[in-house]
Amino acid sequence: MKEKTKIIWKKIGGMIWSAVLPIIISGFLNTIAIYMFVQPNNFAPGGTNGIAVLLEYGTGLNSGIYLLILNIPLFFLAFFLLGKRGAIMSTLSMAFSSGLLILFDYIPGIEAIRYEPQFGLLAAIASGILLGAGLAMMFRCCGTSGGTSVIASIVNKRYRNLSVGALTAAFDACVVVASFFVYYEQGGNFTERLDPVLLALVSLYVDSKVCDIIMQGFKSAYKFEIITTHPDEIVQEIMTKLRHGVTRLSGEGMYSHEGKSVLICIIRKRQVALLQKIIRPYPDTFAYFSPVSEVYGQFMK
Repeated sequence: MKEKTKIIWKKIGGMIWSAVLPIIISGFLNTIAIYMFVQPNNFAPGGTNGIAVLLEYGTGLNSGIYLLILNIPLFFLAFFLLGKRGAIMSTLSMAFSSGLLILFDYIPGIEAIRYEPQFGLLAAIASGILLGAGLAMMFRCCGTSGGTSVIASIVNKRYRNLSVGALTAAFDACVVVASFFVYYEQGGNFTERLDPVLLALVSLYVDSKVCDIIMQGFKSAYKFEIITTHPDEIVQEIMTKLRHGVTRLSGEGMYSHEGKSVLICIIRKRQVALLQKIIRPYPDTFAYFSPVSEVYGQFMK
């Protein structure tokens, strides 16, 4: 009986960790980005978020309502054409975000957390960080972010030569271009009309960079491959001074036909200079290194 209870609680915990938390956190980040930074500074960050913000500006109706309306047809498209889990999770996250945006209109004093309009560039950067973090969370847990990426994925199924990333960027660009006309005010000059476009581009750029960083992982490292005739000495120094393990392979120089050892080692970024110092005394040693986006497992000695 106890074992069954443990299994049940383990499954519940796994579901909360892999599904419920990403939905809540990504939806909350999305809401804060739109309500606190995007709407007060009059720019559209692209995608369904941007369309909803533009519609609110034009009609006065809460963007959460538009976000919900826009994602209902996208949910059915994604559910039947792209996959059930991703469609359900991304739609639930967007629905949670829509609900919060609507709820914020009824909370007294909530307007006080909105960012001052005169700091538009900082608002664009902050919104990009929050939207990128929420986007990466949805990509990690369900493989899709919903919204315009659903349309891009469907178009990609028909036209394989068009990448999902390029199509999503094209849809975002359409929203950004639309903001040039939506936020235009009578008497405004050309530069003032460009402000929403430039802020949107900054937000989109930061959004993509933050998403990439989170998706690639924070445990970045460098991979060294060292070709040498002094493997024992170099391995000993690496393991003693850097406290990292080393993999040794046998190789042959095809010009000299001499036997050599190939050492493979993963180290942290701050240790690159020290490893270069270790191999410098061995003149017949050749080495090269490249960045590793993410490291899994224990690679310390």
